[in-house]
Amino acid sequence: MLIEEYFREIEGWITDCPYVVESCIEKDKRSFHIGIIEGKIKFRDGSLLHFLEFVSVKDEINKFKYSYHFQTEDRRLIFRYDVAPHHKDISSFPHHKHLGPGKVTAATAPNLKEVLQEIETILTGTLESY
Repeated sequence: MLIEEYFREIEGWITDCPYVVESCIEKDKRSFHIGIIEGKIKFRDGSLLHFLEFVSVKDEINKFKYSYHFQTEDRRLIFRYDVAPHHKDISSFPHHKHLGPGKVTAATAPNLKEVLQEIETILTGTLESY
């Protein structure tokens, strides 16, 4: 896969999410297969998702770095997935998920589509997490 194809796939997931009202995406192509995509997505209730992926898509999707930070309109953390090399006690180290101040759990690396689906679940009231 070429990095431009991957960027288009991500943009399609954002476009297909019915709760998105606004998005701002920046793409940085580093080679035919490596790039950085980051952005901010605003949802109907004013909540925001800030995301970043530094990725290679040559043979398979390999994320060197990622962060998906979902917050309320007043900037309270709802969740954040990231791969920062802290929380060494977590079984999925370095992958983990923040669920609020001091609440960290094991997690696998999601893709943006899975994160958007999780947000849709929250916004439809299925989860009363905030």
